[in-house]
Amino acid sequence: MIEVDKKFKIFVIVTLAILLIAIGGCTFVVLNLINKTNSAVSEAVKEEKPKELKVVGLGDAITVNLSDEYGESHVMRVVISFGVDEKSKEFKKFNSDVTEKNVIIRDAIIDIMREQTFEMMNKKDGKTKLSDEVKTKINKLLDTKIIEKVYCSDFFIQ
Repeated sequence: MIEVDKKFKIFVIVTLAILLIAIGGCTFVVLNLINKTNSAVSEAVKEEKPKELKVVGLGDAITVNLSDEYGESHVMRVVISFGVDEKSKEFKKFNSDVTEKNVIIRDAIIDIMREQTFEMMNKKDGKTKLSDEVKTKINKLLDTKIIEKVYCSDFFIQ
């Protein structure tokens, strides 16, 4: 009987030792996986650092008439500038295109602005939508994707 109790105690001790080793090994593996995942995420975040954009202006303010749903006339005036990556291969071409095609670019922007209504521009996201439309249209007009942001300064609606 004493021999059975000793064997049982040895069995329990060996089983607990194996169990503790297994738990320790699993913990080690899991912590290493978490650490590798965190490293990959932090490297990805470092790589997605925002670019420094060069601001290229179009010059004077653009002023257009806006209508509203009641037929009343309103005025919108805005100075448009483009945020572009000056380290891009297309930067030189873009810069010369903005100078050479300034009238064409301004005309395209006037067309976009005239499509807006007073109500649309008074909404919370009106200016953002206008900027997005200008960005898309001018990138397409110049056959490029260098414009990353459109800045609207001196934004005035009456």
